Amino acid sequence: MFKNRARNLAETFLWSIGMVPDWGNSRLCGRYGEWLGRRLLRSKGYRIIVSNWRSSRDRRQEIDMVCQKDEVIVFVEVRARSENALVRGFDSLGSRKTKSLRRSFKDYLREARVNTIHHRFDVIEVDLPLVKGNKPKVFHHENVAIFG
Repeated sequence: MFKNRARNLAETFLWSIGMVPDWGNSRLCGRYGEWLGRRLLRSKGYRIIVSNWRSSRDRRQEIDMVCQKDEVIVFVEVRARSENALVRGFDSLGSRKTKSLRRSFKDYLREARVNTIHHRFDVIEVDLPLVKGNKPKVFHHENVAIFG
């Protein structure tokens, strides 16, 4: 755990001064996309409750971020992709992933004993540039309909 925290602090420092990860490392790009997403949400007034939440009942159930905006709990999925990817990050949410996300959201609400009845799902889409020096593009899709 200490190793992960130290790694996260080092990455956050490097990214905050403008260094970017190697685009060939998909795991690192995912963490970078989540970092960009957190920055965007904070700038919009969201309070981040937890990042990378996992269910105690089933560790496969994971939520990238759980936030609060006013009286609404916001579940956030971050999709970081190359800007030339065949499928956009938002469109990459298939039926299997949305089913898994719904299960994760229900587990979170049950385990955290959240008192609010208002919740929604947002997607942060990060388009990573092909050329070093170009800035990533970050899109916030609010209130995506997957509940049903």
